[in-house]
Amino acid sequence: MPAYGEANGRRPTIRDVAERAGVSKSLVSLVMRGEPMVREDKRRRVHQAAEELGYRMNLAARSLSNTRSKTIGVLVADLRNPLLVDVVEQAREVLEDEGLSTLLISAVKPARPASGSRIDGRAIGALKDLRVEAMLVVGSVPDRRGLAEVLGDMPVVVAAAGAEGLRADVVRNDDHLGMRLVVDYLAAVGHSAIAHLGGMGGAVAEERVAGYCAAMAHHGFESQIVVAGSDFTEDAGYRGAARLLRDGRPVTAIAAINDLAAVGAMSAVADAGLRVPGDVAITGYDDTFVSAIRQVSLTSVNPDSFGIGTQAAHCVLRRIEDAGRPVEEHLLPPRLVTRLSSGAPAGGFGAVVSDSVDMMTQQLRS
Repeated sequence: MPAYGEANGRRPTIRDVAERAGVSKSLVSLVMRGEPMVREDKRRRVHQAAEELGYRMNLAARSLSNTRSKTIGVLVADLRNPLLVDVVEQAREVLEDEGLSTLLISAVKPARPASGSRIDGRAIGALKDLRVEAMLVVGSVPDRRGLAEVLGDMPVVVAAAGAEGLRADVVRNDDHLGMRLVVDYLAAVGHSAIAHLGGMGGAVAEERVAGYCAAMAHHGFESQIVVAGSDFTEDAGYRGAARLLRDGRPVTAIAAINDLAAVGAMSAVADAGLRVPGDVAITGYDDTFVSAIRQVSLTSVNPDSFGIGTQAAHCVLRRIEDAGRPVEEHLLPPRLVTRLSSGAPAGGFGAVVSDSVDMMTQQLRS
């Protein structure tokens, strides 16, 4: 019987061994690495199949597998979101100071008309093949259950989002409190017809909706609660705000899910022939560089991206050192940064000075 290479004109692969032995590729890999957890009968089948096929493991790759990669995988939900980029940059700086490098991917396939966005398992699989020591997930990615299956028992830390089914340490800002700060400020300067632009995009969006609704109820504005659908993109913010304005319901302020959606809302207000903040006050969330642009001057919630990135990196380091430790959640307090976009409604009684806003912030944190 001719050897496999002679009969097929190529060297046998781990896939060929798996097919011959009737097992998965991952199990063959475990056997070749000498992992003790594999059942003896399956180990014998794999070795027999490898011998029949003439399969030989790459000794250089085997040597590499026995050393630390000193590499962390970073999965970002949306590389166009300035907040997530800020978190990643800070986390990378901390990790590099500890001698670790990072491999950055945005492994989310675009949404199709018939289905939502989903995880690109092949891209994450490529990181696993490179033996990254842990995965830092930044932002709300879709299909967390599918992600958990792909990651297996790899150490995971989530930054700027919730765990949502992953066994992971979490470092995020208190979204509920952040929206409370926004509504309290707008109410203080005279607004009651305050709409929320958001609700789409995972647990962060849901938490911000909940914070908005709770704050509106606290001020007795239940009848004024309106949620116009939007995710974290400028385009969705524009479309959601445009629908809100077309509905004809009186709205004097729009509290957007994030800065990009708020910028989209500003464009929609302008296209409707209205002024910001003269006719409609607008606030954002994340206090990215966009909010500080002079022509934008957007009131926004600062979630402490520096703190999130730093804390997330330290969680990664601790998780690598002790993968079995109990998972932790770190909730960072936000603060409100007021700018020109959120003035009093027409005929209102003027703006509140920043000292008053700081006082409200301290009271809510305590």
